[in-house]
Amino acid sequence: MSIKQRITIWFATLVASLLLLFSLFIYQTYESYRRSLMRNRLQRRALAGQLYFQNRTEFHRSSYLTLPDQHEIILGPDNNIIYKSSGPDDHKLTKGLLAQARQGEIQFTYDAPPWNKPKEGVALSFIIDGQRYVSVVTAYDLPGRQASNSLLFILFIGNVILLVIVAFAGFLFARRSMHPFDQLIEQMNPSSANDFSFRLQSTSTADEAAYLAGSFNDLLGRLQVLADSQEHFVAYASHELRTPLTVVKGILETSIAYDRQLADTRLSMEKALLRLEDAINLANSLLQLAEVEGLQSVKMQQDVNIVDTILDTISYFGEKHPDQQIDFVLSDAFTESSQLTHVTGSPVLLRTVLTNILDNASKYSGKKPIVLDVDLTGNQMTIIVTDQGMGIPDKQISDIFMPMMRANNVGKIPGYGLGLTIAKKIIDIHQGTLEVTSKTNQTSVAIRLPASTIPVK
Repeated sequence: MSIKQRITIWFATLVASLLLLFSLFIYQTYESYRRSLMRNRLQRRALAGQLYFQNRTEFHRSSYLTLPDQHEIILGPDNNIIYKSSGPDDHKLTKGLLAQARQGEIQFTYDAPPWNKPKEGVALSFIIDGQRYVSVVTAYDLPGRQASNSLLFILFIGNVILLVIVAFAGFLFARRSMHPFDQLIEQMNPSSANDFSFRLQSTSTADEAAYLAGSFNDLLGRLQVLADSQEHFVAYASHELRTPLTVVKGILETSIAYDRQLADTRLSMEKALLRLEDAINLANSLLQLAEVEGLQSVKMQQDVNIVDTILDTISYFGEKHPDQQIDFVLSDAFTESSQLTHVTGSPVLLRTVLTNILDNASKYSGKKPIVLDVDLTGNQMTIIVTDQGMGIPDKQISDIFMPMMRANNVGKIPGYGLGLTIAKKIIDIHQGTLEVTSKTNQTSVAIRLPASTIPVK
């Protein structure tokens, strides 16, 4: 069932329920009024029974003003019938009824043919010359019943007509309300399922349909960026993995065909192992990138001591490159607030970021000295790594965070173009920023992380 159909049904059901309750209220109110009016008429006629003893001429004159199917009985103290009118005597009087009437006025109803609704009656008593008499009057409220039936018919027909009108109006309302969504649905077709350049066009500007179209277009934009990045990544990754494996295969085939001495075979195996190690390192980097992409910032909830993390990274990096000089500089602002500065994240991932950046700085600068500055400005911690390397061309600096992308001027320096990609994704997870600026003989990588200061008690 479509949303339009559900809106129409619910809207019609709601209005129909309200109409029904209102109609019942009107009908019951009228019925209460009719019964009250009929009671008053019967009371007046029953009390007119006193004229039978006081002014019989006036009593008989008033008998002409009768109700439909009216019948009157006046009974004496011994329940003997003193007067009975000429109307239909279709109600059997009982001693219990008469006893109650002598105590006070009572009302009653009873079924009598040919009427399809009950007749109504009133029994009351009065005293004449010290004797208590009982007057019983019964009648059928023909005008009131006819008016009641007419009202019931009018209410039924009116409810049916109004329900049809409401259902039609509800359908038009639902159709008009869902029109912006219908336009969006019409634009979606299977042919555009794999086309991330497709965008929804909404004619509305400030409603839920426009918000949905905008959110959907934003999602398509992110998917397009991801698809382009994936396509680029797969192309470069397959090329980079295929190259060392092809070289290994060529070395082994050459060794089998031409190597006759053990020394030559050993040399070929060493070359093959070196290429295989490159392929393994590349595969590990790709796996690390895939792992980082699956992480979420909500899981990064550890308190990070930045100084300890940087010192651990420098110590680890120094073991791999003992001849690399790293100048570690702490600003005065950071030194004064370092004990009160709070950073949330993962120390292991941040060490990975610093290791990748230091490795690039050392590799592309020919192991020239590296400067690592740490500063604190407000609620932002900044770590800047500066090298004296070859720099990055201006045309390619905007693409350095793409997987497998390397500058044209790197020459034969080994690498896979994944270090900054992994670093950027990790910093994004930490809700920070990673920026690279470069000029001739100098490249700076700035890491900015959100930090909070614990108030001094």
